[in-house]
Amino acid sequence: MNFQKYSVIEEGLVYIDHGPITMTLEARRNGGAFTEAAVAGAERVLEVFSELAVYLDHIRRPVGKKLTLPDITPCAVRKMTESVMMLEEEDFTPLAAVAGTTSDLAVEAMVSSGADYALANNGGDIAWSISPGQRDFLKVGLISDINSGRTTHSLKIKSFSEIRGLATSGMGGRSLTRGIASAVTVLASDSSKADAAATAIANACYCNDPAIEQCRAEELDYGTDIPGLLVTKSVGSLKSGSAETALSAGAGRAGQLIDKGMIFGAVIFVAGTMQVVETKERGRLFEVAELN
Repeated sequence: MNFQKYSVIEEGLVYIDHGPITMTLEARRNGGAFTEAAVAGAERVLEVFSELAVYLDHIRRPVGKKLTLPDITPCAVRKMTESVMMLEEEDFTPLAAVAGTTSDLAVEAMVSSGADYALANNGGDIAWSISPGQRDFLKVGLISDINSGRTTHSLKIKSFSEIRGLATSGMGGRSLTRGIASAVTVLASDSSKADAAATAIANACYCNDPAIEQCRAEELDYGTDIPGLLVTKSVGSLKSGSAETALSAGAGRAGQLIDKGMIFGAVIFVAGTMQVVETKERGRLFEVAELN
């Protein structure tokens, strides 16, 4: 086992700190901690990490330039690619869904090992599987500004059998962004789709304002998978109405992804303003409240 790459921090709870991966895995069975399943999830994550290293050229290539995936393509690579292709944005690479996909596969491994409650949190990209009857809702904390890292809102998920993943993107996140959202949290049927969609919606949160400074992606990260594209470097004091314009643009993109069935909703924050976008077909699947 890879004890040097993960550790059991308490019964049923495993922590991974390996390369770019910082993840917690929680597994339970019949209400009790299930360490064996959490360890199985960690082993699967490390296996996925090794698979992705072999396919690095593929996952760093924009989906608009890809050939058909061969049958031997690992599940992780295929899932990432398929999630990103749903966006229909040709300059995206499969890496836009890497964190969420890894969370999904960790949860699958824990469930296969017998867990009836499994949750993987990969730096805020979260996946879960909860057997019916265990609880009535799932509540997580939301941050309205990734740079601050402070939990400002609560997200109550009332249908965690339909919604099984969420992801957050925006300024200050682990990846570069082309927009000015301080945080965008997306809810979907799995974390892979949520991850890709959060990136796309955060990118869409943009407006023309002299306070926004952009540069080529490689100027901020020489190893970026999106060289040549403009990304946001900093945001100063915006003109009146600019935040609302960017928020509206992001909400519009979220609405498109809801309409095509990729996501169930999004919570978007831009410069202190918030907008919740959600599907109207299934009633209220989640609620957002500001913390006191």
